[in-house]
This record gives sequence, structure tokens and C-alpha cells, in this order.
Amino acid sequence: MKTLLLFLSLPLLSAEYSTASNWLIDLNTTSVQMEAIQKQFRGFDTAMLEVGYRYEATKKAIRAENYPLASYHWDKIKTAMDNGIIRRPARKESTEAFFFQVIHPQLRDALLSRDSTKINRLFEQVSPSCNACHTDQKVGFIVVE
Repeated sequence: MKTLLLFLSLPLLSAEYSTASNWLIDLNTTSVQMEAIQKQFRGFDTAMLEVGYRYEATKKAIRAENYPLASYHWDKIKTAMDNGIIRRPARKESTEAFFFQVIHPQLRDALLSRDSTKINRLFEQVSPSCNACHTDQKVGFIVVE
């Protein structure tokens, strides 16, 4: 009971706490603001977080034979990776070779065809393609299953 009472009284103890923040506006120059924004977007790692989420969503949609949903997430994977390349151009060559040139268009077309056999066969090639790219980019410890 003491813990509950302490928890309920915490907001009263911190009356100066506020969620209002002008952290970006308060920076003194446009270039400093742009640096702050750039830092918030980070690099290719944030793109890969979205890719990982959408990969799992694509996999789940394929298993449910919900190919329009799988197509939606599959296309958003490309968008996330395109955005990541803008932030980290050094990742472009590998992304092109391991994803954009082969597996992305093949699986995209298979999803549009709604051919379950073709879709499942191609989806089995996605994680090895991802893992090959990770190895190429010296992050082979990141393994897609």
C-alpha cells in the first residue's frame, strides 16, 4: 500500500515537470537545428528497425494468404531502405545488389500474381539475401531468420 501511495503522489512532488519542449526551436541557428534533426533521424539502423518490423508483417500476411497486405508491407520495406540510403549512401551498392535488383521485384511480382507456390518459394530467398547483405556490410552478427 505504501508503494501505491508513493506512486500516486509522484506527480505532486514534481510540479515543475512539463512535456512542453522547444528543444529544436531553442537552438540558435538553422545549421544547428539541421544538425539536431539529422541526429534524430540517425543512420541506416533506424531504417532497418522498420524493415525488420515490416519483414515480420510480410511473413505473417503471406502465411495468412493476405497478399494485398503482404504487398503493402513489402513496398514499405523498399521505402524504408530508400530513406536509409539517403542517410547512409555508402549502403546503396549492397542494398541494390542484395535487395533492389533481384529479390524485391521478384517477390513484388509474385505477390501481385497471388501464386502461393511462387510467393512461398521466393519468400524463402529473402532472409538469405538479407543475411548476405549484412555480411557484406560487416554486420553479419545480425541474422534474419
